[in-house]
Amino acid sequence: MELLACQPVIPAIRCRGDQLAWLRHLTREIEARCEANSPDLIVLPELTTLEYGSSAFACLRDLDDDLQGPVYERFSELARRLGSTIAYGTARRGEQGRHISQVLVGPDGALAGVYDKLHCAQFGASAEAAHFTPGESLLVLDIAGWRVGVMICYDLRFPELARRLAAEGVELVLHPVAFTRDFSFASWHAFVTARAMENQQWWLSLNRAGEAWGHSLLCPPLVDEAHPVMDFGPEERWQRLTLSNAALAEAREQLPLSRDRRDDLAGLPLWQP
Repeated sequence: MELLACQPVIPAIRCRGDQLAWLRHLTREIEARCEANSPDLIVLPELTTLEYGSSAFACLRDLDDDLQGPVYERFSELARRLGSTIAYGTARRGEQGRHISQVLVGPDGALAGVYDKLHCAQFGASAEAAHFTPGESLLVLDIAGWRVGVMICYDLRFPELARRLAAEGVELVLHPVAFTRDFSFASWHAFVTARAMENQQWWLSLNRAGEAWGHSLLCPPLVDEAHPVMDFGPEERWQRLTLSNAALAEAREQLPLSRDRRDDLAGLPLWQP
């Protein structure tokens, strides 16, 4: 699979005019990076369409989108022009409230899928619960012959979600994030590496750029000296990636987890003296 992973600097956005100006700039940048050839998939971070934090969250009435407005239209047009699937983050206005959503638009410009963050973070620098409603469904879809699943930021810390995606045959997990340098930043990469290796999947954990942000991670299904993780660093970065199905097969052959995994753990008794 050919991807373009985008770690952009997202500016202060407090009104629809700010937002649309930012999206015009962003789409020009993406088009420039795809001028030679379009990838199968273009991935953007959590809440691509606004800055992350309480100041922007207080303005959600002017910044959210119901997948029929100008934000969705902008990405739909771009996906159709490029012939690529685009995964972008937005504040989605739904029937049950607002969600932190990752929206996937297909190469025909049509909606391919929506994932609403299942776990809203309310700790450290995160203050999501007052503004957003947790989702109630999963998203798994086929892109360019790959089985792709989505989770967002804090979802990572719940291993049963990653196991469910693995059980659905997911080969690539898109993990858009908004990790800033509070106490949770230090363990983020360790969790990504553990989830990728224990489930033998590719993981793309994609952050926004900036001194307090950055350090997106591409993690292969087996991390060793020959297959290291890729850290994007703190600066804005537009990274073309080629992912191999062969790496999945190699990881599963070297570490036969599916053969050795025990499904009876929940029923095993505790040892008694």
